[in-house]
Amino acid sequence: MLCFEFTTKSNAIGEGIGMGMMEALQIAQNGDWAGIVIGNNAKNFSVGANLMGVAMVAMQKDFKKLEEMVNGFQQINMAMRYAPVPVVTATQGYVFGGGCEMLMHTDAAVCHAESYIGLVEVGVGLIPGGGGTKEFAKRASDSFFDGDVQIPTLVEKLKVIATATVATSAYEAYNHGYLLKDRDSVEINLSKLLSTAKEKVLELAKHYTTPIPKPVTVLGRGGLGTLYTAINEFYLGKYMSEYDVEIARKIAYVLCGGDLTGQQTVSEQYLLDIEREAFLQLLGNQKTLDRIQYLLMNNKPLRN
Repeated sequence: MLCFEFTTKSNAIGEGIGMGMMEALQIAQNGDWAGIVIGNNAKNFSVGANLMGVAMVAMQKDFKKLEEMVNGFQQINMAMRYAPVPVVTATQGYVFGGGCEMLMHTDAAVCHAESYIGLVEVGVGLIPGGGGTKEFAKRASDSFFDGDVQIPTLVEKLKVIATATVATSAYEAYNHGYLLKDRDSVEINLSKLLSTAKEKVLELAKHYTTPIPKPVTVLGRGGLGTLYTAINEFYLGKYMSEYDVEIARKIAYVLCGGDLTGQQTVSEQYLLDIEREAFLQLLGNQKTLDRIQYLLMNNKPLRN
């Protein structure tokens, strides 16, 4: 049983953590290991990506390097999802941005009740770019059934990301779609968190088979039109600034699979590609850089 632990400041996720995660997967694959627990004893599981690192590269306008960074993190999350051994996340405290994306891509999560889980990227003028937006499109698709009116599900997913909704407890995270009832569990006792996660890995390892990628149903232009209307309502109700609208439209674009003529199925990789493209476009906008800089200097978000 391997435990992969972060030890950066506030457990912010940078390149080093990504490389370490890939190495842990290699060790687990090549050795006689039951699986991996991603967890730590810090106050917070992770506050998300290392914003300072991202901001420095963005201000230098080095988009090749930025694309490598974003693609690298996406591929790490996908490697965890389709690993040949079970990977379980154990969380406590803040589980923001990239930390939340990691949680959503593992086989299961064991979350301390006091876990504050959320995709908060909109606060710094971005969309979840490590597979988070793609994952909400996939989870919406998994919940569709014959005769389902699919749009309300997508509107709900859009709302959660576009308003940077944070679940104030692990139980609330089920309501926002960050945790799944049939997959994730809550641990009340913090001191038992890692051992419960270890038990989960051992339980999964008994009959574990590597998951097979499934196509994702997206709604294309039909869904986009409705989501754009919903975004406009948010704007008219003063829930969003003009720039929030621009960001929300990019979220809608990924959730609907882009400008497709109608409902169809696409691969996860296709969704990751359009998610990454939208993320990089926002990083090229001065308003996003202003939001990142303001948050780093004042520790609170800027509404521009």
